[in-house]
Amino acid sequence: MRLYLRRQEEERIRKIQNWTLIYGRRKTGKTTLVKNNLKYETYVFVTDVNSAIEDDRIVKVNDALNDVKETLRKGGTAVIDEFQRLPEVYWSLISTWAPSGVLVALGSSYGIVSKVFDRNSPLLGLFTPLEIGLLHYEDVLSQLEDPVLSVLFRDPWIIPFINSYEELVERVKEFVLIGKGLIGEVFKEEDKQLTDLYYKILLLLGEGRWRSSEIAGIIQPKGGEPTVASMINKMAKMGLVEKIPTLGRENYYKVESPPLSLILYAESKYMVSEREVKVPELPIGKEVQFTVGEMLAKYFGGEQYYSPKEDIDVVIVKRKKPIWAFEVKIGEISKSEMIEGVKRMSKVAEKVGFISLKEKPEEIGDLSLGPKDLTKIAKGLSKI
Repeated sequence: MRLYLRRQEEERIRKIQNWTLIYGRRKTGKTTLVKNNLKYETYVFVTDVNSAIEDDRIVKVNDALNDVKETLRKGGTAVIDEFQRLPEVYWSLISTWAPSGVLVALGSSYGIVSKVFDRNSPLLGLFTPLEIGLLHYEDVLSQLEDPVLSVLFRDPWIIPFINSYEELVERVKEFVLIGKGLIGEVFKEEDKQLTDLYYKILLLLGEGRWRSSEIAGIIQPKGGEPTVASMINKMAKMGLVEKIPTLGRENYYKVESPPLSLILYAESKYMVSEREVKVPELPIGKEVQFTVGEMLAKYFGGEQYYSPKEDIDVVIVKRKKPIWAFEVKIGEISKSEMIEGVKRMSKVAEKVGFISLKEKPEEIGDLSLGPKDLTKIAKGLSKI
């Protein structure tokens, strides 16, 4: 599917008037956002330490930077894409061009942020940061009006390849190599190596193993659980892993990208890259649960929590107090399930609700939401 989805960050891009560092994980749409929404005179794409692409030509980095300098000197706007590939020896030179013009640097890593804003960086005080992560669910849903596909399309790289969740399941073997390549790219841009240990941890996270102690027990790394916890936290800083607080003392860790999470699940559970196997289903319900929960947290002005002990899909916490508890399902929710759910969730939060992506549940509890209701909420929240 060739599709451009508008997103709320567009307005921030259009309003850029000072030197800005736009950063985020690989393939989240930073380049597309800038090219579609920022008026610039010079655009330089750094390919390696020696070369860059400018006006569809491969040029030397020195020549490309001279064009950037000239644009800024005239008060214009220039863009340096893949800024993290630019040798830091150039940073002191670039700092002498400030405050002329508007320089927008795009970095496909999170590590570039700490380097640029380090107290010893020559660029400190010249740039303001702007993070670009996955698309907001409300932005996608308000345009597609498809609650399930919108979960997958939060990660832009998958959009050209599929038209439905069912197609992802059918073709998941094709996406395993793409997914591993994308993860490898992220590690490369963060100046790290995708080791077997990192990949095993991601596979287990995709499978739904979220406790560092459980993961350590399975792969038994040198250093035990502290090693696993440290590696998970590193991947969270790289934009690969999401941390969701629970009502207990633990955090729930999951692969942040919904399609990447499902692909890793398929590889971990069925080894689809090594054998011919028909995958019956993928745990899309988990991805729907946390994605819808994130949107509802914004809607109710709270923070999304998870409750593994009580098995509650979504808990909205405000001022450290659980105000809403929701059960989220892709299919129908029966009346008996709702009655049992009310008893269970009422022990945790002030109000309880039920969400079905197939049809609106019965009016049991304090709130029932169907696909049309979710779309209406998304359109109200979306800033596009």
